[in-house]
Amino acid sequence: MTARFLVLGGGPAGATTAAMLARHGAAVTVVERTRMPRHHVGESLQPASLSLLDRHFGLGPTIAGMGFPRKYGAAYVWGETRDPWTVLFDAQLETDLPGLDEAALLAGPYEHSFNVERAPFDHLLLQEAARLGADVREDVEAESLIEEDGRVVGARILVDGVREDLRADFVVDASGQRCLVGRHFGLTRTVPDLRATATYAWFDGAGGFPGPLGRHVQWIVTVPDGWIWFIPIGPDRTSVGIVTRDRSRMDEARFDALLASSGLPLEHARAVPGEGGGRLRFARDWSFSHTSLTGDGWMLVGDAAAFVDPILSGGVDFAIRGGCQAALALLRAYGEERADRASLLATYEADVASDYKAYLRLARYWYGNNRSVEGFFWEAHREIPPHAVSTPYRAFVYLTTGKLAADRHVRLFQDWQERKMFRALGVDADAVQRAARAARQEG
Repeated sequence: MTARFLVLGGGPAGATTAAMLARHGAAVTVVERTRMPRHHVGESLQPASLSLLDRHFGLGPTIAGMGFPRKYGAAYVWGETRDPWTVLFDAQLETDLPGLDEAALLAGPYEHSFNVERAPFDHLLLQEAARLGADVREDVEAESLIEEDGRVVGARILVDGVREDLRADFVVDASGQRCLVGRHFGLTRTVPDLRATATYAWFDGAGGFPGPLGRHVQWIVTVPDGWIWFIPIGPDRTSVGIVTRDRSRMDEARFDALLASSGLPLEHARAVPGEGGGRLRFARDWSFSHTSLTGDGWMLVGDAAAFVDPILSGGVDFAIRGGCQAALALLRAYGEERADRASLLATYEADVASDYKAYLRLARYWYGNNRSVEGFFWEAHREIPPHAVSTPYRAFVYLTTGKLAADRHVRLFQDWQERKMFRALGVDADAVQRAARAARQEG
């Protein structure tokens, strides 16, 4: 493959895109404006993300060995009562849990993911892209796009105060909520009813969920002003944040008062100072998307494509899965399937938009008037193909853990690999696949 790709941003979306492109022989450069590792919020990793990172890069054992707490699901205090309810990844664990202690839980074969500290996790992904052959440049800021005859052909970058032009056949915008390409073309559209801000801190010495799940689930708890996340990211460290509709930074007195009213196990917790000595950090959580996710010479991926309210913890999952989808679309479009380039990029855009809209509908329903726990499950079930799952509860898990979209990506990836193999053997791939479909239909 002779095409040159330029990825703007080295977070999970950009690093995953670059790693997959490089792994399959593409020439790719990544520019990241900070130097890894760097602090970032968004610690919850879903099983679908872990499975894709393991499938494409073999990173499962590495991530498992980094000391992050296992995550078997989430606990919610949300709905008509203040009684907590859990959503577990593994259906068998729902049956076995009453008879388990923590040791038996950790020793069991139950599906899980991890809650990660983003600094080392993101650094790992960017290192993997470099290991596979991507040209990774840190402390390099993408300032603007280079256009010729209406096509994006690169980016102007800033390196140690000196501007330089980087040219490429295709530019992937993974710049996060900067949305460099989206804002350049005026494509960004915020979601007015889902504009939120998050004030958060790290604590050492916090407790966990009652019973064997302990510090192996994340908590989501409503308070009158909004909701709180409680995410263990280490053996003793916990990320705790409050999401509200406020437009300004929350002061410490209000932050502490809301935590005190939440019922979370923070009695013996000690706040960890952040940058500059203060303990509170602040992030804007405005949901947004773009009127187009692909164009002439460019595409958007991860948070640069769309950001959904964090209530369902889909941020890192969207980034990793989106990176895999984007790379696959580019490998196909600039590889053997050049004639279908526009349709392949359009398929990527349609898949990402569909994924985003499903999460958006569920987030809106979550904040709506229906406070029934069962209602959340039934709303998720509407997004799932008929007969794909057994119950509305499992539909909720299938959708919110990213498995639905990840399964779609894996099918496309397998199809691409089969086509490459058939072409290498001089076989008509379409004829083979038609014959396979006919055989399946005949039983």
